[in-house]
Amino acid sequence: MKVFRILIVLHLMMAGAIVFGMNVKTDYDRSFDFGRLKTFAFSDQKKRDGSLLQRNTLVDNRIREALKRDLEARGFRYQPDGQADFVIAYYARERERAEVEPIGYGMPHRWRWGWGPRVWTHYYTQGSVIADFIEPTTNQLIWRGRVTDTVNGLDQSDKQINKGAEALVKHFVKDSEKKRN
Repeated sequence: MKVFRILIVLHLMMAGAIVFGMNVKTDYDRSFDFGRLKTFAFSDQKKRDGSLLQRNTLVDNRIREALKRDLEARGFRYQPDGQADFVIAYYARERERAEVEPIGYGMPHRWRWGWGPRVWTHYYTQGSVIADFIEPTTNQLIWRGRVTDTVNGLDQSDKQINKGAEALVKHFVKDSEKKRN
């Protein structure tokens, strides 16, 4: 019986790790010369009414500062005035999600009174940030990254935004180095 409980706990932990891990996806223009990128600026983008960044300027400022800090740590220079080599536009979204986990344990399902399939349902909030790196003279998208993670609450948002921005910048540098090689 003890082994059975341990297996159940391990199964739930693995399922939780799969659902709740940070996920980063990227795409980029394979014909663009990333070696010439040295300076960056942020796009003066209009926030849609009702969007997360328009409703919550704290999150907006945290994302901007985290991207700026991580890009500067990687050797890029922030140039708010004048012509930057690339411009960053970013968007954020959060939505409620549900994960349903059947827990039948191999027992037969009987559809009588008091019997039936058993499930655990876990509700959580999933947040995503998309960062677009744009070549300003042609206004062409040269790199896009999306980071998705479970939102752990207001007290954790600063840490999660920093980790997400770090992951995006890390993938940007990795993708730009692929292009150079």
